[in-house]
Amino acid sequence: MLVLETSRLFIRPLAISDLDDVHRLHTDDLVVQSLFSGEPPSCENTQEKMKQYVREWRQNGFGFFGVFLKDSKGPGEFVGRAGLRYFEDTTHVEYGLCLFGHVAGRGIGPEVGRAILRFSFKELNLERVVAVIRPENKRSIRALGKIGFTHVEDREYGDHVKGFYEVCATQYGIARQSGGTRAQTD
Repeated sequence: MLVLETSRLFIRPLAISDLDDVHRLHTDDLVVQSLFSGEPPSCENTQEKMKQYVREWRQNGFGFFGVFLKDSKGPGEFVGRAGLRYFEDTTHVEYGLCLFGHVAGRGIGPEVGRAILRFSFKELNLERVVAVIRPENKRSIRALGKIGFTHVEDREYGDHVKGFYEVCATQYGIARQSGGTRAQTD
């Protein structure tokens, strides 16, 4: 099994067995306000998302990871999910992060983000990763900046304007001679 580790975190692909943890995460007050516009998802909605997360790993070789604090025996408390996916029927690979409110401000977001971006650039050979954030989500925008993302432009997505951000492999000290998977621009 693919596992990423940092000094404090154990990071592994989400599995269907993580459904209860992910549903607790998706109904956390901070998460509901930040990602779900104040409306918590039903258990059925979370179950459909979990099926999608597992399917994306099988189809793409990447997806969302479960993020766990390490304890003396290995993975301990589940604190969130973070990972990669194709963005809305494009070739852009998008980074996403979702942590419980009680772990916010402890540096976990940047720690997991750097680990996943190193994986995306070194193991997946991506040249660039994007992120899309609502302008009012200041906490997420600050977290993106800490791991190297820069604002490219604001774009309309449906009935909302969102900030479009990117980070490149060169920002992580990885230069490509030629080749490598490249996320396309619109």
